[in-house]
Amino acid sequence: MNTNLLDAHRQWATRSPDERFSSLESLYDYTHKRGLASHQMMLTVGRIELKESGEGGINLNGHSEPMRLSNWSFGQLSAMAGAPAQYLRKLPPSLACSCLQYGLNANREECQVLIRKYNSSEDRYTDRVAAAFTSSTYGRIWDADVVESIMEAIEGTSWHVPHSSEKDESDPSGLYASDRDMFAFMVNDENPVQVGNSKLGRGFFCWNSETGSASFGISTFLYNYVCKNHIVWGAKDVNELRIIHRSRSRHWFEVDGMRILNDFVGSRSLESEIKSMATRAMETPTAKSLDEILKQYQGKQFTKKELESAWVAGQEQGEDVTTVWGMVQGLTSVARDMPHIDRRVNLERRASMLLPTNII
Repeated sequence: MNTNLLDAHRQWATRSPDERFSSLESLYDYTHKRGLASHQMMLTVGRIELKESGEGGINLNGHSEPMRLSNWSFGQLSAMAGAPAQYLRKLPPSLACSCLQYGLNANREECQVLIRKYNSSEDRYTDRVAAAFTSSTYGRIWDADVVESIMEAIEGTSWHVPHSSEKDESDPSGLYASDRDMFAFMVNDENPVQVGNSKLGRGFFCWNSETGSASFGISTFLYNYVCKNHIVWGAKDVNELRIIHRSRSRHWFEVDGMRILNDFVGSRSLESEIKSMATRAMETPTAKSLDEILKQYQGKQFTKKELESAWVAGQEQGEDVTTVWGMVQGLTSVARDMPHIDRRVNLERRASMLLPTNII
């Protein structure tokens, strides 16, 4: 069954310019430097000491050099103290510090603190930062290792970041990283899978967080096309693996995560089962004429204009519009030309409902 994937679109729409990278090499350089500037230490939560900083913030200032709290780690520390972070952010730093300290003192659990320190003014971090507070059993997968694994998997292949509507190369899309996470969107449309008159590309999303804001994950799929705001249209055979950051997460990342990625990147053809399902869609009749199509679907899930346009668009693409597959391809073509995303998604969803559940 067809579906539309919005994961990459949300990244495209929300990431700030300093979180966008033009290549896997530049993404790796950033995450690798960040990893080299990081180390972990175990602390008893109840022994954490907080003090107001001279700049109106809150520092960890116990038995070590002071560390500034990031916005993300402040939220994690608030959760450990049993206090609402959103409310504490509205308080004066001195009062918020006292409230947090009171809650932390009663907590006897162990936690891992991720500490980052950069000495060069050219880097994004120029002081000691407590970047994350996670449980004692948290299994950290480093972002740089994920990016490096992607680079190794696609080396020498035609996999690439899809084009976007951004014309300014200083504001690229598809590869992202912040102080909390990373996300990569890659496609391969050079060797498409031929299904009838349709050519399906292959793509994957891969994401991770060193700080506990997300799991490690990889999602692989076939797709009809990717528009310039990175909505994946007509995705099929979507498979996803998520690895929660626990004690053996690093092991499962290396064993399962990278095996799936390497197998998918190296795959050159669509599995026979998927081709068989697509063939059944091509052999399933709908109606012999446009008039019959209008009688069958008009006033139900489609308008007269949508059906007429799909009939013409399907024929222009060389599809047999008297079959389920042909009408779905025609409706997909009509949706592709719609200027508004919500209308495009709505028509794509309704078109996919023409396909039986046992057909992609």
